[in-house]
Amino acid sequence: MKAKLVLYFLITFLLLHFTKNAESLLVVKPYTSEAVIGERAIFNCSTSGKSDEIQWFHYPKTNPERQIIYGFNKIYDAYKAFRIEMNNSTGALNLIIPSVASPDAGKYECQDEYGRGEKSHAELIVLMTTPVCQSDTDLNKVVGENNCGIQPDKLLLSCIVQYNGNEHPVMNWKRVGGGNTDGVAMPPAVQSDRVVYNISLSGDSIVNRSSYECVASRGSSQKSSCRSGNMTIVSKSVSCQDSCQDSSNAVIALVIVFIIIPIVAGVTASLVHYFLVYRPKSKAKTERADTVFEKKYIEAVFRATLLLLPFYVGSLVILAKYLIAHLQIRRQQKSTGEKTLSTVEKVPLQGEKTSSTKEKSPPGGDEDVAEKSAPKEPLITARESNQTTNTAVVKKQSRDNDELGARKEPSDDKLTRKIHQWKETHGKGITKGSELDKAIDKLHFDKAELKKKFHRIESEKNELYNKMQSEGKKFVFETQKLQAEKEALKSKVKELEQRLCEADTADYLERSMLVHRIAAKAHAGEKKENKENKESKENRENNAITGIAVLEKSLFISHENTAEIEVYDSATYMYVRQLSVPDMGPIGIYDMASWVKSSSSSSASSKLSCLILIGQFKESNDCSGIRRIDTNGKILKPWPSGGNAGRLSVYESNIVVCLSDKRVINEFNEDGGLIHAVRLSPSDGFNHLWHAIKVTSMHFVVSHENKVDNLHKVCVVDLKGNIMKECQDLGKASSPSTFKVPVCLLDGSMGSILVVDRENQRVILLDSSLKWQKKLLDTNYKVTKDKHQFPIRLSFDETGNRLFVAVNKFSSKVWIEGEVLIFKVK
Repeated sequence: MKAKLVLYFLITFLLLHFTKNAESLLVVKPYTSEAVIGERAIFNCSTSGKSDEIQWFHYPKTNPERQIIYGFNKIYDAYKAFRIEMNNSTGALNLIIPSVASPDAGKYECQDEYGRGEKSHAELIVLMTTPVCQSDTDLNKVVGENNCGIQPDKLLLSCIVQYNGNEHPVMNWKRVGGGNTDGVAMPPAVQSDRVVYNISLSGDSIVNRSSYECVASRGSSQKSSCRSGNMTIVSKSVSCQDSCQDSSNAVIALVIVFIIIPIVAGVTASLVHYFLVYRPKSKAKTERADTVFEKKYIEAVFRATLLLLPFYVGSLVILAKYLIAHLQIRRQQKSTGEKTLSTVEKVPLQGEKTSSTKEKSPPGGDEDVAEKSAPKEPLITARESNQTTNTAVVKKQSRDNDELGARKEPSDDKLTRKIHQWKETHGKGITKGSELDKAIDKLHFDKAELKKKFHRIESEKNELYNKMQSEGKKFVFETQKLQAEKEALKSKVKELEQRLCEADTADYLERSMLVHRIAAKAHAGEKKENKENKESKENRENNAITGIAVLEKSLFISHENTAEIEVYDSATYMYVRQLSVPDMGPIGIYDMASWVKSSSSSSASSKLSCLILIGQFKESNDCSGIRRIDTNGKILKPWPSGGNAGRLSVYESNIVVCLSDKRVINEFNEDGGLIHAVRLSPSDGFNHLWHAIKVTSMHFVVSHENKVDNLHKVCVVDLKGNIMKECQDLGKASSPSTFKVPVCLLDGSMGSILVVDRENQRVILLDSSLKWQKKLLDTNYKVTKDKHQFPIRLSFDETGNRLFVAVNKFSSKVWIEGEVLIFKVK
C-alpha cells in the first residue's frame, strides 16, 4: 500500500512538474481572409498558455519589414484603429480590424511567449471594390434546347475583382439556390491588381429563370460577391415551324416530280403501247396496219407528252420556290442565331407569366380604361416538356393567335370616335338613357374615379417621401450626435487609461527608495596589512566602477585598471570574495553582464549561468575581447568583439555589443558566432554611441550623442540601421526636458526602458514608444548626501525587486570612489 502511494505521488509530481515547465503552443491559428474596403476583418489566435503573452505583427505589402501591432498589453500608435479581443479562460487574443483600408493588406503574424515562441501567419486580401459580374450574351434571350436543329447558345460569365495583397482572391461560381453549376470553370486571369474568373455555360444545361453567383471563398459578407441576372431560355418549337413546313413542302415536291410523275408517265405509256401496238398487231398484221399503228403511236405519245408537260413545269416551279424560301430561312437563322423571333412572346416557357409588350399606362389614364373595357385576349402557351407537339396543331394555334391579335379592342379615343360615328349613322332610334349611353357614362365615371385615386396615391407618395426625407435628416443628425458622444467616450476612456497607467507607473516609481549602499573596496577582509597591500587597497578605493551584475544571489563589481572582480552577497550586501580574470590587460574590464540560459538536460528547472565580460586582454592588442566565464573565474569561451572598448547587454541567450568607435552593434550567439551587425550612419546623427539593448527580434534601442548639435538621444533602430522612433525632448513633465549623456539602458517590464541620465544625476523611465513616464530615482545630494555622484551602470534583481545603481565621483577629470546604491522598487 505504501509503495502504491509513493508511486502515485511521484507520478503526480512529475506530471505537475513537466506540465508547469512545458512550452505553450498555439491552439488556434489565423487563416487568410478577403474583405472589401470598409468591412470588418478578424484574425483569431489562441495559445495553451496565457493570452497576454501573444504578440501581433504586420508585414505590409508595400514594406516587407515586420511592424509590431500589439505587444506587452498595448496597441502601438501606427495601428491605434485596430482592436484586441482577449479571453484569458481560452487563451485567445484575437486581432480585429473594424474598417479595412487598402494599406492594411499584407501578412499578419501572431507569436506566442512575447514574440519568442511559436508563430503563425495569414494573409489579408483587400478587395478595392465589390466584384462585378458580366456576361457576353443577352440573358433575356438565351437559346436553349430546340427541335429545329439550332445550336444552343454558349455563355461566358465573367467575375472581375480589383484587389490589394500578396495573393489574389479566390472566387467561386455557383448557381443561386444550390444544385449543380453545369458549367466549365476556367483558370483565373491574374494581373498586378486585378483578377478575372470566367465560367462557360451551355444553353441546353441552364435552368430557366436561374442565376449564378460569384462568391469570395474566404470572404464573410455579401459585399464580397456578385450575381448575374436571371436567364430566360427561349423555346423554338413555334419559331421554326415555317422552316419545317418549307422543308416538308420541298420533300412533297420532290416526291411528286421524281416518284409520282414517272409512275404516271410509265403507266400511261404502257397503256398506249398496249392499245396501239399489241392489240392492233393481233388483229391486223398487214403492212397497212403497221403504218397506221406507227402514226397513231406517235400521235398518242405526243398527246401524252403535251398532257403531262404542265405537271412537270408546275412541279419544277413549286420545287424551286420552296427551295429558295428554305435557303433564305436557313441563311437568316445562321446570321441572326434566331435571337429576334416574332413569335417568342406567343410561346412562353412553362411556369412563366405572359405579358404584353405594350407599356402600361399610369392608373387613371385613357389606356387603363380601354384595357378595362376590352375583353382579355386568350394567350396560347407552349410547354417545354411537350416539344413533340404536332406541327399542324401548333400552326393552327399561331394562326388563331394572329387573328385574336388583329381583333384587339381600340384605345379609349378610338372607341369614343367609333361610337359617335355609329350613332350618327344608326343612332336615329337610340334615345338618351339607352343601355349604350349608360355604359359610356359608366366608363367615363370609372375613368374619373381612377384619376382621383391616382392623384390621391400620388399625394400620399409625395407626403411619404417628404416624411422619409425629414426622418432621414433626423436619423443623420442622431447618428452624428451618437458618433460625437462615442468619440467623447473614447477620449474619456483613453484619458482614464492614461491616468490609470500613470497611477500604476507612479505607484511603481515613487516607492523606489534607497535601502543600502556599498562602498566597493577590495581586500576589505584580508588580515595582511603590509605596505604593498595598503597601496593596492588605496588604488582600488580610488578606482571607478566599470560594471555590475547580479547572478545566483551574488553581486559582481568590476573596476577600471584591474583584473579582479569583487563578489558580494546580494541579499546581505556583505563582501564574500574576489575572483581574478586571467590574461587581463592593464586597462581592465570595460563592462560586465549576467547571462542565463535554460539547460537542455532532463531536469527542466536547471539553468546555465555565467558572466559576460568585455575588456582589453593581453593577446588582443588594440582590439577588445569578450569572455564568457563561470562564477569562479574559469574562462568558458573567448572571442574578439570586432572593435575597441564596447558596452554589453544580453537578449535571450545572445550577447549584444555596442562599439562606439565603429558605430556598429554586433549580436553574437553564446559561442561567439556573429548573428547581426547593425551599422549606424553619422549622417543620421550617430557620432558617439553610449549603449544599446535589443528589445524585439527586429529592433534595438540605442543611446547616442550627436556632436554636431550637441543633442543626446534615445532611438529605436531596425536591423538595417533605420531609425524607427527617437526621443530627445522629454516634454514639460520632465525637468530638465532633455538628456545629458544617457550612458546606460535597461529593458524594464511591459516594454518600458530605464535610462541612466548621467549628467542630470537621475534614472528615468520611458514607455515602449519612448514617451516620458516618470523619474525613477535621483543620485543627487537629496538622496545620497553627496552632490558629486553620477550614475553609470544598472542591474535589476527580480527576486527582491531591487535596483542596483553603480555611481562614480568625478574629480580632476578622473572617475574615482565607485559605490553601488541599492533601491527598493515595487
